[in-house]
Amino acid sequence: MGHRENQKLKVMVLKLDRDIDVHDMERICEVVDAYRSRGFSFSILDLGGVHHVNGVGLRRLSQAAVRLRASGGELAISGMSGPLRNIFQTVGVYNDFEYFGSCTRGIEAIKQKRGARDLDLAVIRGRGLNGIH
Repeated sequence: MGHRENQKLKVMVLKLDRDIDVHDMERICEVVDAYRSRGFSFSILDLGGVHHVNGVGLRRLSQAAVRLRASGGELAISGMSGPLRNIFQTVGVYNDFEYFGSCTRGIEAIKQKRGARDLDLAVIRGRGLNGIH
């Protein structure tokens, strides 16, 4: 499902700055799904400030990526370190996402891939994750 050239592209960036446990991952998936329901078919999780992710929650994140792809979008990861990459690979979900060195590069790649000129961008800082709507 492609976007027309002049269609506004809606991208949500969630910047995470601490290690992620299973409960945090459930909240992250809720946020991704909530933004998807608002028309944000593209989400980028910026893991630049994350040193560890509990592998159990990664299957839920993979399911959120499937839902985004079904709506014509995608879930991408930016700022991933080598140790995080190893966790994603060990759990078996590494190939479920697209990866970018930075969220800025991810946004530009998505815009180019979809041929979009206009952008509606929501950037969320994930401190605590509880106050995110």
